[in-house]
Amino acid sequence: MKKWILIFSAIALLLFSLTFVLCSRENNLAALSRQCGIDLTIGKVVSHKDTHGGFHGDGVSYTVVQYPDDSIGEQMEESETWHTLPLPENLDTFLYQPYDDEVSIPEIQDGYYYFYDRHSESRNPYDDSELFQRFSFNFTFAIYDQSSNQIYLIEYDT
Repeated sequence: MKKWILIFSAIALLLFSLTFVLCSRENNLAALSRQCGIDLTIGKVVSHKDTHGGFHGDGVSYTVVQYPDDSIGEQMEESETWHTLPLPENLDTFLYQPYDDEVSIPEIQDGYYYFYDRHSESRNPYDDSELFQRFSFNFTFAIYDQSSNQIYLIEYDT
């Protein structure tokens, strides 16, 4: 009998943990949706990695979301916070000469990007020009690939 109670408890704990992880991913998409003005929650999370939880909450969250069609791209086209590619030099450098091995994004030619600088010294959170002029990074970045209907989301905190 004790064996069955242990097995049942282990399964319940596993299901609770899995539900917590899936809900936290959805909550991240919901929070970013509110921040950037586009409903990102209609997509399906393809992959997710999060190294936050270190000293002072440092880490990187990297999520890939697949969308069924390009309707989200149409919303981005009308948005004031999403911009058409190509990326500005600072973001291109950060993205394609990665500062973190966890982040691997293919070169995207056609799509949109979103940048929000959460650093305490940021004067304009939508401006990346001061990105390399500080000792730490705290930003949210998303890039949408119109050819594959995927968004790559990065939350970087150092």
